[in-house]
Formats: sequence, C-alpha cells, structure tokens
Amino acid sequence: MSNSLIAAVLGPTASGKSKIALQIAKEFNGVIINCDSRQLYQEMFIGTASPTEGDKKIVPHKLFNFVQLDSDFSGADYAANAKIAIEKAQKENKLPVLCGGTGFYYDLLAEGQGVAGKDELLNQKLQEIYAEKGLNHIVEMLGEKDPEALSIVDLQNPRRVLRALEIVITTGKPFSHNVQNKIKFFPDADFCPFVLKMDRQLLRERIKIRIDQMFEMGLKTEAESLFKKYPDSKTFASTIGYQEFIPHFKGDCDLDEVKQRIGFSTGQYAKRQETWFKKRPSDAITFNAEDKEIFSKISSILSKKLK
Repeated sequence: MSNSLIAAVLGPTASGKSKIALQIAKEFNGVIINCDSRQLYQEMFIGTASPTEGDKKIVPHKLFNFVQLDSDFSGADYAANAKIAIEKAQKENKLPVLCGGTGFYYDLLAEGQGVAGKDELLNQKLQEIYAEKGLNHIVEMLGEKDPEALSIVDLQNPRRVLRALEIVITTGKPFSHNVQNKIKFFPDADFCPFVLKMDRQLLRERIKIRIDQMFEMGLKTEAESLFKKYPDSKTFASTIGYQEFIPHFKGDCDLDEVKQRIGFSTGQYAKRQETWFKKRPSDAITFNAEDKEIFSKISSILSKKLK
C-alpha cells in the first residue's frame, strides 16, 4: 500500500458518494474519513444522511457524528482531526478515503491552510455586526473591501464570510493573498479526487426520494428532540433538514411545508456544490454518477497508483 495516496469521493448531495466510497474502502483495505461539515455532529443522523451502523461494520469510518451540537468547530479544527485520522490510517497501511460534499474541507487538506492569524476583538465586533444586520450586510462589507473575495468565499456561510473579513481587515491584503500563502498538511501526498456529477433533474428526483425516506425514518422526531435539547444551537438553526422544522415547532407551518422547504434548500445547496466542483479540485477525475462502470474505472485507476 502506498503511504502517500489519499483517495477522495466528492460531489453534490444525493449523488451516490457514500456507496462508491464504501466500495473503494472494501476493495483497497480503506478507512472512510468524513469530508462533510454536517455529518461531523453527534445526534444529527437522519437529516445529514450519516453512515448507518451496518456500513460502519463493513469498513472503518472516522470523523462522523463526534462533535457536540453546541460546540464551535472550525475548518481548522476539522483539518487537525482529519490529519490525525489520515496519518493513523497510513500507519496501519490502510487507504484513506475522504468522502463528502464540503469542498472547502477537501481544499484545506489538499491545498493547505491560510497563514493569517486571528484577531479576537475584531472577530467579536464583526459577530455583533452580523447579529444586528445579517448576512447580506457582512457580504456587502467584504465586497467593499475586497471585491475579488466574493468569487472565492462561500457567501452562504456566515462563518467563512466573517473569517474572510477578519483576514482582509487584519492583514490589509486581499483574501486571495492568504489563500495563495498556505501551510501544507500533506506536502508529499498523492491526492486522487473523484468527483461525481449528475443530471440536475435526476438529482432533484433523488433528493425528493431521499427526503421522503428521511421522514419515514423519523426525521421529525430526531429534529424535535434536538430542538428541545439545543434550542439556541446555531448549528441546528443553520443545517438543512433541521432548520426548516423550527417554524413548524413554533406552530407557523405544517409538515408538508417543512418537506417542501427542505427540498428547496437541498436543491439550492446542491447547485452551490455543483458550481464549486466544476472548478475544484483542478486535478479531479469526474464521473457521471449514472455510469454503472464508475467503480470498475476508479478501481483500475487506484490499482495502477498502488502498484
């Protein structure tokens, strides 16, 4: 087993990543390492489509459902934990298989982390502005100070917009400067990213089927339990599949509307993922998710790399 090879299965939600990653890990003595920002959290199983106990018995799974829901967990925290998991797999002569749809997390591992430090006082001030005036306002602030950053940063994620603003203000330089000057976590690694793409209409249909299945599995009960336990959780209130229940629990909408909202939010999220993965990773090998020969093609590629 090559100790430098790190495989990754990436792409939009509901495209079949987990199935392919499981096949790879079975075939190549691998460990599946989470690369999804929501599957990190404890107790959020159904709504995040986390791996089943059955899947976990087939191959080892790492960094799934281990962070407390009321904890702050940054990209840097993810990278530090992923580094430990990857290095442990390599020491055990197992193939690390990253799996998820959070492209930012993959970029952190493959491309490195920006070197800019933190300014806690500035961060607190920006947090207060965000709490008072909302996401659109801080996006406008970022655009005024660094227009180019708007094409780099995930503008739907308040934490990343705030961090970009902090970096631009603190360093006095464009956010892209911090992106270009990075500390590499795996300077000698051979990353092999596979990206799944799917016809948008088919993806919508798969998303609808998945949401129906989640409701059948007890998503409402799971969401209600978490809402009662963590009423002030920012993570709960910003996670698709859970945040849409909040108006329902307050008596403002019925379950059919909740389901519709989840479908809409998931579809919008999938579009953003598709946009991200069209350009990144630059060395990605892209497959049509409907291709029945995906695994055999991936297997052939990995076999050659592992010789």
